[in-house]
Amino acid sequence: MTSQGEEKNIQINNPHQKSKMMKIAVVIVVAVILAFVAKNYLKPDASANKANMQPPAPAVVLYEVSEKDLSSNKSFIGNVEAIQSVSLTSQVAGEIRNVNFKEGSFVKAGQLLFTIDSSHYQATVDLRKAEIQQAEAALVKAEKFLARLKAADKRSISESDIETAESAFLQAKATVSQAKAVLKLAEIDLAHTRITSPITGQIGAATYTKGNYVTPASGALASIVQMDPIRISFALPDKDYLDQLEQFKKNGPVYETKLVLSNGNEFKIQGERDFESNKVDEKTGTLQMVIRFPNPEGILIPGSMVRVATKAVDHNISMVIPQESILADSQGSYVYTVDGENIASQTRIEIGEEVGTMRKIIKGLKPGDKVVRIGLQKVRHGSPVAPADLGSQTKTAAEMAGESEADLLLSDPISQDKKGN
Repeated sequence: MTSQGEEKNIQINNPHQKSKMMKIAVVIVVAVILAFVAKNYLKPDASANKANMQPPAPAVVLYEVSEKDLSSNKSFIGNVEAIQSVSLTSQVAGEIRNVNFKEGSFVKAGQLLFTIDSSHYQATVDLRKAEIQQAEAALVKAEKFLARLKAADKRSISESDIETAESAFLQAKATVSQAKAVLKLAEIDLAHTRITSPITGQIGAATYTKGNYVTPASGALASIVQMDPIRISFALPDKDYLDQLEQFKKNGPVYETKLVLSNGNEFKIQGERDFESNKVDEKTGTLQMVIRFPNPEGILIPGSMVRVATKAVDHNISMVIPQESILADSQGSYVYTVDGENIASQTRIEIGEEVGTMRKIIKGLKPGDKVVRIGLQKVRHGSPVAPADLGSQTKTAAEMAGESEADLLLSDPISQDKKGN
């Protein structure tokens, strides 16, 4: 037997084992060489891969600057008012004999509406006429007596007798005048037993019907409102009133409007200036404007509310951009404009007043410039951007001005007709 030391010597001296160890050494040397080559000779390729891993240009939505007519159509809440409104009351006491109208119908001025029992008042008229006849007879007697005294011999008649006769004649004459006045009052009461319409308009319900006893304290028997023409009052800001006043001077009292009724229907009509309040409300800075409208079909009902949409007074051509495009720092306001190479640049601007969701631009931009509207968070000066489709972001001048639906209807009735169809 051999010892353990002798077995190790035998394994080392084995030719197969030596060959295996040589292969391992070659692999290690090749790995070291490859690592050295990768470290020192492959750096340009690694840098290129790193460049390819940079984030893409941020996606943005642009807005193309152009001059727009910002003459916004304005709308106001108006109250429909009757020019004339009457509450019919009885001027005398008596029983209602007839109601001579259909409730809710249109009545004409002078049309008989109520008839009150007139027998008592007719009798009073007859009595007053008799009193006049009696007074006239007394007047004739006094006049003749005075004439005889004046014709008699002066020596047989005293001055006192003549003065007494003259006084009696004048009293009789006054009694006749008084009786005639009393008759006139009786005739007025008799006429009040026939209640007629003082205006042309629509009558409401009858508060009292046939057989009811009414007096002047009974209150309204019915009410009548004039329907045509009719007027609408609304609060107009003092600035708008001054502008409209200039238009009245140029074009006369015509007030071109479109009325939007409570059910959404349009009532396109030209009104006429009626009158304005004589002072401005200090709390609201508005002036009450009253416009008169024809209303032959009775569509406008007194007491209802409508939206009065008025056309612009003058054109207002300006450049505007969305307010969300405007940024600000310590130096002022600026936007990001994008050139033909899709490179963003910081552009300083001078802004004007707000126009709805837009802002007027006084200085810094020109028509055709493209500003970033959405996606500003990742935009940097001098960096590329990826614009979205401009066509999907186009807005009309009316939308830019933030107008109401009534204003859009006024400015483009044809499109609304299409919408309705």
